[in-house]
Amino acid sequence: MSMPHFAPSARRARRAFTLVELLVVIAIIGILIALLLPAVQAARESARRSSCLNNLRQVSLAMMNYESSNKRLPVGAAQRFNVTSDPTLHSWVSQILQYVEEANAYGMADWTQPLAQREDDGNRAHHIKFETFSCPSLEPVEIVNDFYGARGSYAVNAGIGQVFMQNPDPKQRTSEASGVQPWPIPPYASTTSSLGAIGLFMVNHGRKLSEVTDGTSKTAMLTEVINVPGEDTRGALHFGAAVMYMHNVLPNDTASLPDRTRWCVSVENEAPCRQTLNQWQGGWYQAARSKHPGGVNLVMGDSSARFLTDSVNFEVWQAMCTPQGEEVLAEGL
Repeated sequence: MSMPHFAPSARRARRAFTLVELLVVIAIIGILIALLLPAVQAARESARRSSCLNNLRQVSLAMMNYESSNKRLPVGAAQRFNVTSDPTLHSWVSQILQYVEEANAYGMADWTQPLAQREDDGNRAHHIKFETFSCPSLEPVEIVNDFYGARGSYAVNAGIGQVFMQNPDPKQRTSEASGVQPWPIPPYASTTSSLGAIGLFMVNHGRKLSEVTDGTSKTAMLTEVINVPGEDTRGALHFGAAVMYMHNVLPNDTASLPDRTRWCVSVENEAPCRQTLNQWQGGWYQAARSKHPGGVNLVMGDSSARFLTDSVNFEVWQAMCTPQGEEVLAEGL
């Protein structure tokens, strides 16, 4: 019996990709990457923005714990008045360190001593950086210098005007002290009384929550400020005026009014600034600024947190800074 005969199958020759096909594939991959990269970057920034907002929320809770223990909020800046040298003591950041689980750092310095004296004595507590006070959307920066120390990304609401670190004159005072000289005329004065434009935090005076007659949910407490490499002092953690911001202009405004700060390093299209009029002593102001596209993170006096767009109504933005302005804000702002 003859066996069936099977013809051997012909092997198909493998054809390599042509140069044109390879170029087409590479082009398609490039297009896909170009389409996906912005989405990936946006997702990463969204995560950083959420982390930044969570840090602000933690700082605000520390503020509330401080208030619960001391029956008033911390001062924005602590200064020695009527002295010929070494007036600067500390800021609100120094006061709440022990309430953000940084008791060791708080205990490293005698915060009742002038900053210059601590520096001369070799104390470097003010050089310590803290993740809690830093927004992950900002590139890490070194300390300002030996005197001003480490920087952070957050600042407290000082109102509308400019911060003075030397003896306040009578027009800058409330019943105790303020250190804030309000703008006396529009467009920066939001109330008929310029003193009514002083914010939630002052120099040498910590407000009681009972003073916030507009309601803590309607009064801004904390937002973001920009850090600039070099000796630009914006955000210097333990120098009060450097971690106090004003509602003079809208968030991230780069056209109307540049910041004024000591050792200013201006970035005109992102963080414009000019030198203070009286060096460290006075004429400080800085706007709310961030690296987040379209706005800044903001925490109100009741620790409620939100992302506020740069296009917020200017009158609303001004009204949010006054604890006793008697303005009416819509729900949800």
